[in-house]
Amino acid sequence: MSDFKFIFQSLKSRWLNSSLSIFLTAFGVSIALLVSQFSDHIQNRLNQDGKNIDIVVGAKGSPLQLILSSVYHIDLPTGNISYESAEKYIKHPQVKTAIPLALGDNWKGFRIVGTNSDYINHYNAKLSKGKIWDKEFEIVAGSSVPININHEFFGSHGILEGGKTHGNKKYRVTGILEKTGTVLDRLLLTSLNSVLEIHGLDDIDHHHEKHSDEEKNHNDHHYEEHSDKEKNHNDHHHEEHSDKEKNHNEFDHPNITALIITTKSPIANINLPNLINRETQLQAANPSLEITRLTSMLGLGSKSFSILSTILILIAVLTIFSGLASNLENRMGDLVILRAIGYSKSRIFKIISLEGMTIVICGIVLGIFIGILTFNILTQVITPLNISQVYFMYNTNFISIIFFVILAGLVAAIFPAYHASKISVANQLSKNI
Repeated sequence: MSDFKFIFQSLKSRWLNSSLSIFLTAFGVSIALLVSQFSDHIQNRLNQDGKNIDIVVGAKGSPLQLILSSVYHIDLPTGNISYESAEKYIKHPQVKTAIPLALGDNWKGFRIVGTNSDYINHYNAKLSKGKIWDKEFEIVAGSSVPININHEFFGSHGILEGGKTHGNKKYRVTGILEKTGTVLDRLLLTSLNSVLEIHGLDDIDHHHEKHSDEEKNHNDHHYEEHSDKEKNHNDHHHEEHSDKEKNHNEFDHPNITALIITTKSPIANINLPNLINRETQLQAANPSLEITRLTSMLGLGSKSFSILSTILILIAVLTIFSGLASNLENRMGDLVILRAIGYSKSRIFKIISLEGMTIVICGIVLGIFIGILTFNILTQVITPLNISQVYFMYNTNFISIIFFVILAGLVAAIFPAYHASKISVANQLSKNI
């Protein structure tokens, strides 16, 4: 009988114990792989999407929500802020770059982001085809958006698919970006004024012109009035200007969702948020601080699952060890006969070791299959994972898990194999007489 046939018959004779060991190993491996894959994916995306972003300015609310919605585009915005209140921080001497974002619409679940070309340059993205927008309602699509050049579409209100369609203006795709591995891959980018106009707000340039003209007319008119009517005119003008300003703020004032800032120095990362948070309508959030909080919360869950997977693997290893060790007593006669017909100690050691490793390898293969299948199901079912284009990675953590399980299984198999190889043929035969 060949060694492999002997191993197969041995495992078949104790199939219940062997199956239990295989399934325990498989579940331990699959959970370890899932935890590792999702942890790696989250960490990679956090690092890639949030690189070189020091401060995010937005409406008052949850700082974490502001970061998730404006940097990672996986949450609802906290609200809008006036462009005027944000503009002074765009021009602030401690600010290196400030990129405005206007959110609120989507196409088939892909977010439409009003911004400028600095947002594309921030992630070092390049066009794979077409060109960047140079007019309103022209779109540059990320690599993961299923859309083609010159395709025209209406945007829908809201961040998620299914909102009311804006039927008055059509967007047209003029360019598609190369894959960057960042949040840009799943966004539709257009000019800031496009998003403002479709929501009935002044565009930035028009607002500046109007504001300048109003100030000029006000000053000219003020100095042309006679001194005896100055007081009455000022009162009337102030009342009229207040009414115009109120209506302007309610209907025409340009608003943005957030301002992404890169500062010139680490000191500015501390000073600017304190300054901005004193404003009544603005808040400043530090992405690194908020993401540290998020990963600490997620870390508790991932550690729990890591501990669970380790426990399952250790139980599987102990089951393999106990199965091989307890079965030795029943197999002593067979092993003595094998020794008597010429099997060496090393060959007996190899056979018993291979039995344990066969269980481990079967468990690993089944665990990888279960892990990949579960991973793909979860990425399809969970919307944020589906949108962020998660994929299974065969990285160093994957190799480390497999190596650890093989090593643990080998250790579990060596001790029974060593004991079996030391069987004394004479003593065992004398016991059987």
